[in-house]
Amino acid sequence: MFTAKHTHEKCMLLGFVLLSAVTSLPGCYGITTANKAIPANRLDRYFFTEPKDDLCPVSFTSLGQEKPEAHIVGPGDSLSVYVYGVIPATTDETPVLQRFQSLNQQYYPPHGSIVAPTAGIPMTVDPYGDLELPLVGRLPVAGLTIPETIEAIKKAYLAKDVVQQDRVRVSVALIIPRVERIVVLREDTPATNVALLPPGQVDHIHRGSAQVIDLPAYENDVLHALAATGGLPGTDAGNEIWVFRRDSLPSQLPITAEQLGQLAEGYNGEDHHSIVRIPLKGHPCSNLPFAPSDVILDEGDVVYVPRRHNEYFYTGGLLSGARVPLPRDEDIDVIEAIALATGSTGGPLGQSGMALAGGTPGHMVRPTRVIILRELPSGDQIQIRVDLARAMQDEKQRIFIKDGDVVMLHFKPHQAVFNGVLNFVNFNVVSNTKGN
Repeated sequence: MFTAKHTHEKCMLLGFVLLSAVTSLPGCYGITTANKAIPANRLDRYFFTEPKDDLCPVSFTSLGQEKPEAHIVGPGDSLSVYVYGVIPATTDETPVLQRFQSLNQQYYPPHGSIVAPTAGIPMTVDPYGDLELPLVGRLPVAGLTIPETIEAIKKAYLAKDVVQQDRVRVSVALIIPRVERIVVLREDTPATNVALLPPGQVDHIHRGSAQVIDLPAYENDVLHALAATGGLPGTDAGNEIWVFRRDSLPSQLPITAEQLGQLAEGYNGEDHHSIVRIPLKGHPCSNLPFAPSDVILDEGDVVYVPRRHNEYFYTGGLLSGARVPLPRDEDIDVIEAIALATGSTGGPLGQSGMALAGGTPGHMVRPTRVIILRELPSGDQIQIRVDLARAMQDEKQRIFIKDGDVVMLHFKPHQAVFNGVLNFVNFNVVSNTKGN
């Protein structure tokens, strides 16, 4: 039979084993490394990080172009031209154009129709900006408004004595405006059903899209190109849009997203006219980094919406190991990062000690020491020490998290010792109770 002395010795032995196990927990590793870490309150909160909260979105109207009061005739415009007694030769041949066209466009014109009929012979302005008129020949009309085009045709026929001054009647109307055919390549995921993901789990499925669209004159800009292909870029896309002019693209090889990405990476700002970068966010007081002409698209241009470069921070120590995505447009500090990693609705200290310990002996005193391992631009790594208890009151302790940071939660020395002793006492009490 076991005596009380044997029972006490057994409890003492098991207690020391338990205390050794507690002190060997991952949180106790931070006791030996914390002295080498730099206190967070000695560093700037944006230590080697780029602030995001200070950025504001650019005005989306700057992605479009201002439409003139009157249409300016240009190559590709389809016009109806009527000159009494000449075009057409007799009134019996005068067609009435209803201007109902089945254009392959989703948004323009509405239901594929253009309102208001017109009379005359349909003509197209050639690539040189001229109209081929009977008995007159080529007449330059590019850059003229519709009323100015009418006056130019009148003068041309009067100069050739084809019509008399008192009998000249000319009518010109726009049938279909010229269009610019462009390609829009998007790597952002189209809108799907909203799903909540647990911490550390990231949706790695990304779908792209490609569309060839025709944009009418004065709507051939980045804003209308985005509107016709799914809307403005979402949080799955990068905070930038690229425009590749036709002359900057390889003529022999097919264009892929990888090739466009390589062109974007090699962009240094010098080839400004061939490759245009349009950032979607900037500082409020800074000027737009692109000109109004940069958003206008011409035939053969490619609009490229790249996928977002995902940013993560990693968790360890008393926190479950995970890779947690960082918000694209927000700065998060160390307290918010721990709340994201633990999923705790009560904040970083809202979980029980048993939950943080992963099922090992309970922690009556919760851990409040955080070690952040951060890589510097030189490739070196530094350790940053944060006191969560002080961070609740002192903003200087709440350093912002950077892409690639490793956030580890540990005990302070007195917290580890207190929890170990308390667990040892609890174990003795339970053992004595069972022994009795």
